[in-house]
Amino acid sequence: MVFQDWKTAAVTPIHKDGPKEDVRNYRPISITSLVGKVLERIVRDQLTDFLESKKVFPSTQHGFTVRRSCTTLLTGLIDTWTAILDKKSGSHVHAILLDLSKAFDRVPHSRLLSKLQHCGIGGEVLRRLGNFFTGRTQYVKFGGACSAPAEVLSGVVQGSVTGPLLFNVFVADLPKDTSCGFEQYADDTTLWREVCCPDDADALQVDLDHVFIWCENKGMQLNQRKSYVMDITRARAPLYFEYTIDGEQLQYVDKQRLLGVQFSSDLRWDVQTDAVRAKAVQVLGFAARNLRGCTQRVKRVAYLSLVKPILTFGLPAWHPTTQANTMKMERVQKRALRFIHGRRPPPPQEANIMPIKMHLAYSDLIFFKKCEGGAIDFNNRARITVRRQLRGDGNDRHQRLQPPPAHSVFGQHAFSFRVVQPWNDLPQELKDCTVAEFPSLFKKHLWQVYSESDQ
Repeated sequence: MVFQDWKTAAVTPIHKDGPKEDVRNYRPISITSLVGKVLERIVRDQLTDFLESKKVFPSTQHGFTVRRSCTTLLTGLIDTWTAILDKKSGSHVHAILLDLSKAFDRVPHSRLLSKLQHCGIGGEVLRRLGNFFTGRTQYVKFGGACSAPAEVLSGVVQGSVTGPLLFNVFVADLPKDTSCGFEQYADDTTLWREVCCPDDADALQVDLDHVFIWCENKGMQLNQRKSYVMDITRARAPLYFEYTIDGEQLQYVDKQRLLGVQFSSDLRWDVQTDAVRAKAVQVLGFAARNLRGCTQRVKRVAYLSLVKPILTFGLPAWHPTTQANTMKMERVQKRALRFIHGRRPPPPQEANIMPIKMHLAYSDLIFFKKCEGGAIDFNNRARITVRRQLRGDGNDRHQRLQPPPAHSVFGQHAFSFRVVQPWNDLPQELKDCTVAEFPSLFKKHLWQVYSESDQ
């Protein structure tokens, strides 16, 4: 039996986007019992092992799964889309970015229990799980005031340990009847297909209808207001077809945010660069105002923990690509160095903060090495082949890699292309080391290359 205190949550509303006056633009995060979370963690780890052994979760799900993340989803999507557009001039990829309205809060408890039972979970475990997420109460806490408690009739708890896992179980069969490209991060769903003719658009609409029917049958709701279509292309003339959800036409957009990255329909990264630069400058300004009298060590920690992650989030997926965009990010870091060290900051190596250009290579190969070592569940060699052995390669324990074909500079910016040459050029000991050893050794190698090129 679960103690009632473990089934009571204090809900804190977190603003997502849109007008702050609209309550629909807030994400409800539940603050639950700390003791209950300890038990949840034990249950979650056991359930995860069991469900993964049963292969319950589809390969399309990247959210709240082991060794997967926003970066794995984005890297795979962008690399694939770039290859399609580079292969044939004038190609079009139509991507439908779907939003499930209040998905975590709408999960019907009876259907979730039925799905858990279908996955092989039964007996006392199923009974205790049912007891945990049914009969719950919650109250809203905001600005120091608390509302009256209310009974929770549906949903998995956002803010709990087992909630994300249970949600993944509930949506595991969503991509079952789809034939087009399909990627999920929890409830964020992306349908896509290369579109050359009306038949391709019809196939994409059929999959969209499948998703809509699934939502209707499972008690979920597609949010047409926040679902969009993008015509991803480098062609001058757009290619538009009508896509609908329950008879309501979806709106085309030229740019849209997906998992923290600003996409443009031409897969250029000017908008994303400007967005991360603006946000990084804002946070850096906040730190500078509040840490003016602190030591260099405190300021350095503030930059590396609060500002630089904004600049470098998801870099294996997107890339500044142009010198102008790289310099925009570099100027933010130079401003940060002046904040840390004063008007005359030391050289980058002495400050031990990698320049942005160096960090681009660092993040690419760190991601690639983790894939090679199994620390990340991502097929990093989907488009990369092994090169035929050449003279001088005989003693090389690691065969040299061959990048995928690239018909333009645009194609060379894809992750699968740009990571090959730097990997081939690595010293043997770096390729042989473990995933845990690689970051420090590779960073040391990069600084050595940087100092040699600077002389």
